[in-house]
Amino acid sequence: MDYSSMKFNDAVMKKTIFALSALSLLLTACSEKEIQAPTDFEVAVKTAKYNPGDSVQFNISGDPDNITFYSGEPGHEYDKRDFFSSDEGTLTLQFNSQTRAGATLPRNISVLISTDFNGEYTEEGVKAAQWTDITSRAVMPANTASNADVVSGEINLDDLKVKGKPMYVAFRYVSENAAGTAQRYWNMGRMFLTNKVPGNVDFDITSTIEKGYFKVVEFQGEDNKWTINTGTASSHRLVHTANAINTQPDDDWVVSRGFNVFQTFGHKKNAVNVKSITGGTPATFSWLYSAPGTYKATFIALNADSDTQKEVIKEVWVTIE
Repeated sequence: MDYSSMKFNDAVMKKTIFALSALSLLLTACSEKEIQAPTDFEVAVKTAKYNPGDSVQFNISGDPDNITFYSGEPGHEYDKRDFFSSDEGTLTLQFNSQTRAGATLPRNISVLISTDFNGEYTEEGVKAAQWTDITSRAVMPANTASNADVVSGEINLDDLKVKGKPMYVAFRYVSENAAGTAQRYWNMGRMFLTNKVPGNVDFDITSTIEKGYFKVVEFQGEDNKWTINTGTASSHRLVHTANAINTQPDDDWVVSRGFNVFQTFGHKKNAVNVKSITGGTPATFSWLYSAPGTYKATFIALNADSDTQKEVIKEVWVTIE
């Protein structure tokens, strides 16, 4: 056996491993040095006050890979770039309903709102809450209606919002003269609970009746109850079939989960691109504010690769008067 050859190969192997280790450390060190925060990035204006119709010129220095801009106007605020709560919205509810059978009977359905329901989907839990009847605010099917969807119209619920409290929607079915006549059939669907914030896209808190949004709560009557149909998104329905004559009196509820009715879309999609990695850094950037006011303009400078992102944020207050 040639031991000298083995020693030679062993020495070569050790040197190779050492070289690879050193190269790995070098590459790691280089990688760590490649992505640095753009600390040299600066933004300034010559004056903080401008007249309506004047373009505000922001002077930029530094050379980050990317720069994005939020003007601070409604719908373009950096602090509200993600989902956020807004007191400025108008809350509306809309749904479709249809009825048939027993159409000569009074409408035996109620639409109710609560902001103090405790989330206990039992008769006791529902009774413990305060419920506001908003049925009169909605367009409902006429007594002669049969199998045709009727759109409720947009029902304004601003007067029922409570800051910090979820809102619950309920439909209540109560039989009328159960011993003497057949009852109405009701079919509710396509519910839209929407927060409309000025300067922002309408936020659909819920855009349909989906599985898990509603739960059935039985008060009285075992012959019939609400069923929740969960087919395609457009055909989710709450259905209460018509009770026959001489059935038990019926008092059936179907109650939604709690909705955050102040939530709305963030403004991230409204960010303005000032510079991308393929372009040079502009010396100036101009923006025209359309209305008087004081605005917090925000610039985000970003250096990044596939694994790392480092940013610097600069804020500039601007007054249009």
